[in-house]
Amino acid sequence: MGESANTEGTEVDGPRIGAPGAYAIEERQAPAGAVVLALYGEFDLAAVPFARERLEEARARGPRGIALDLSEVTFADSAALRELLRADAALRADGARLVLAAISPAVERLLDVTRARELLDLAPTLEQALTRLAEPR
Repeated sequence: MGESANTEGTEVDGPRIGAPGAYAIEERQAPAGAVVLALYGEFDLAAVPFARERLEEARARGPRGIALDLSEVTFADSAALRELLRADAALRADGARLVLAAISPAVERLLDVTRARELLDLAPTLEQALTRLAEPR
């Protein structure tokens, strides 16, 4: 208890948030017409603005779709679910799609508890999500 707290925040596209390693998002290589974003750590109210910014930047490029790799998400709350549903609706309005790939146990629990599983497009792996994005709608 006598140790001092680490005050260094995690860099997420500039601003500092939460404790070190609390949340990160990165873009990965993707086939033409698709965007892959990988989320790490806690996907909660504090992280949602950063996720929304990255999702909107990706959406502005007019892709066929966005695959979200959620395999490394350690916690997800109702704010995260709301953001996933918002992003899904925005992409659908553009004629694109959002596919959640390799959902972690934390995200799986959130989707099960809220019964939102059937509202979102889920793929067991990132590769399957990308295959789904390549298919005609």
